Amino acid sequence: MAGKRTFFVFFLFLVAFSVALSTEQINEVSKTNTVVIDGENITYKVTAGLLPVADQNGKEMVRIFSVSYERLLEREDPSRPVTFAFNGGPGVAAMFLHLGAFGPRVVDRSGDGTEIPAPPYSLVDNPYTLLDVTDLVFIDPVGTGYSEVADGIDPQRFWDVKEDVAVFAGFIQSYLDWSGRRRSPVYILGESYGGIRGSYLASYLQDLGVFPEGIIFISPVFDLGTIQWSSMDDTALALSIPTYTAAAWYHGKLPAYLMTDLQKAIDLSRDWVEEEYIVSLWKGSGLSEERKWEAASKLGDFTGIDVEVLYKRDLRVNAVEFATLLLEEEGRSLSMYDARITAFGPYVGDSNDETMFALSGQLKTCANDYFKRELGYLTTLPYRSGNAEVYLNWNWESGRPAPVSPDSLNTGYPDASKALAQAIIRAPYFKVFVASGRFDLECPYESVAYSLNHLEIPKSLQKNITHKVYPGGHMIYFNPQAQKQLLEDLRDFYNR
Repeated sequence: MAGKRTFFVFFLFLVAFSVALSTEQINEVSKTNTVVIDGENITYKVTAGLLPVADQNGKEMVRIFSVSYERLLEREDPSRPVTFAFNGGPGVAAMFLHLGAFGPRVVDRSGDGTEIPAPPYSLVDNPYTLLDVTDLVFIDPVGTGYSEVADGIDPQRFWDVKEDVAVFAGFIQSYLDWSGRRRSPVYILGESYGGIRGSYLASYLQDLGVFPEGIIFISPVFDLGTIQWSSMDDTALALSIPTYTAAAWYHGKLPAYLMTDLQKAIDLSRDWVEEEYIVSLWKGSGLSEERKWEAASKLGDFTGIDVEVLYKRDLRVNAVEFATLLLEEEGRSLSMYDARITAFGPYVGDSNDETMFALSGQLKTCANDYFKRELGYLTTLPYRSGNAEVYLNWNWESGRPAPVSPDSLNTGYPDASKALAQAIIRAPYFKVFVASGRFDLECPYESVAYSLNHLEIPKSLQKNITHKVYPGGHMIYFNPQAQKQLLEDLRDFYNR
């Protein structure tokens, strides 16, 4: 769900959106339910429907589908937060975070997240929901879920880094007014490409007079240059090596001296990358044969890939190549989303990625049943969990940062780091929580850490950022053990 290398990858704006003129949702359904959290029965209202978002002239532009969960309390509590959650893509609905992670109803799961479930699929009450500490609103972008554009509007208009953020900001304003929650603390929760969307959104909301108290990122990307390898820039490649080490350790492909302790292996890998590997890549063809063989040998130790293969590839193996090569002799490839999971044959994309293919099917089946049968949201349309047309037509250019000087040129990737830094500097109380999966080849931990370490913020504000790693992949929460720890950490984050 991040990066331009797969469908599920992973901002001032061209169009300003304002509060919709309507006072009620379209096609709205509500019901009351309960969920048990830490032995306590929590009653909540779930509402599903389309909320219109208008432009600055009051003209309806889009109708955004969302599902909200509000804990029912004895009296109104203006201090109770409301969290707006979305996935990435671009072109992915909120289904993963909603029915896979934090909603009060989630897909049934077991083990450590490496087992691919077989049908029939079902939803169960979620003991790891965030509903005890915050109300939740799960948002489906234009082109996904049941969201739709108004008559006569081209949906591609909103398949744009900047326009997408403007729609989300308009929706949040509309929701806060419609629900009477303007006084509530606002939080943002984004996964994968949600790192870019969420960073720009936080800054843009501040421009509109909505001041988020905090933001949560799950397996995010902030700068696509940190995960998108190019022959002219080895940064993304170097940042991926410690994750290769973790994956090779999991599959028992490291030499004995590195197999005793995972964290020690990762630390040694990171140190070598910083002190020697980057230097070798920098030299290019200027690297001596002796030094090249030495580097290939050490890289082989840390990745489990044959030394001669590494030598012939000039010490460069991108994530997709690594996913294919590590278990090639066994006729299997790694999942880019969770390197612990394997599939038959070489890696050829999401079509044979065991994690994405199987989990998407499970979630999509349950989403259609949940919205239509359990909640009673009546529509003849299938729920669009992902939309390849959105991703393939996405306007990445609008997300590129402006040149640093009038006579300079920026030909790089979309980078939301400056927007995130701006949001932090503007509001010293603004707090950031970042969760990464140790076995995530899409958005490796070190790539995320690199972006956070290069934020242009005062040292005094760095304490506002928390970055933790969990024993899972891109969708951390599919490992129940990791999800439990993540929930505890997020509870602390909200209560800080």
